[in-house]
Amino acid sequence: MSKQGRTAIVTGSASGLGRALAVRLARDGWRLALADIAKEANRETLAMVERAGGSGQCEPLDVSRLDDWLALRDRLQSQWPQLDLLVNNAGIAGSGEVGGFPIDEWRRLLDVNLMGAVYGCHVFIGWLKNHPHRSHIINTASLAAFAAAPTMAAYNVAKAGIVALSETLYAEAKKHGVGVTVLCPGFFSTNLLLQGHFANEDEKQLAQRMMQNSSFDAAHVAELAVRAMTRRRLYVVTGAKARWFWRIKRWFPRTYMNLLARRYVKGLPESF
Repeated sequence: MSKQGRTAIVTGSASGLGRALAVRLARDGWRLALADIAKEANRETLAMVERAGGSGQCEPLDVSRLDDWLALRDRLQSQWPQLDLLVNNAGIAGSGEVGGFPIDEWRRLLDVNLMGAVYGCHVFIGWLKNHPHRSHIINTASLAAFAAAPTMAAYNVAKAGIVALSETLYAEAKKHGVGVTVLCPGFFSTNLLLQGHFANEDEKQLAQRMMQNSSFDAAHVAELAVRAMTRRRLYVVTGAKARWFWRIKRWFPRTYMNLLARRYVKGLPESF
């Protein structure tokens, strides 16, 4: 990537990790399309981007609507000579056992968390491949992609899909100079829980406690994401516990799943 005039799209930019990623890129002088449905909060992000040394514009985007993605591409291609980076970060949370989590909520969560990234990659991969040098995609997944915690099936499925999408794209796009990074952070403080559907309040409170007790924050994840992009690394697994779960699940999958099942039978909270 050229060090001057770099351009990026960041979805879910109005808060949380999306905002942290935007501000981190702004420190390096990026020009950003801040894509979110929360207009007022997104304008606050734009002000933070400008204070950090970047520039940008707020773009209305419902990531679950393909037409919104196509319209965004048309607008940006009329303004920008190239696209250097696509960050698929928008997401919502939710919990409930299979059979209990409402199907409408399954659809909503998958539409935002998984199909939003699918649409983004589908619509923008051609432009990224046409980059004169190198371009990149950052997709936000989660520890949930491989931890498979009970009562989180919809979220787990969506984030596992993000990992599979990223791995597939990594192989497909490399010959075109397009790098791919997938973020798999453990819990950290964010407002992800505000728009989610939770089967009961206890599960939501447990998630809130794990976020509050995290040893890292969104700014730390954003920094690691930028480093991984620079080094063309595929995986970013953030947090000591997340890396431990990742290794155990890969090395001893049956043992891991049996331990998880026994903890759930005993009613023990997961210590993610």
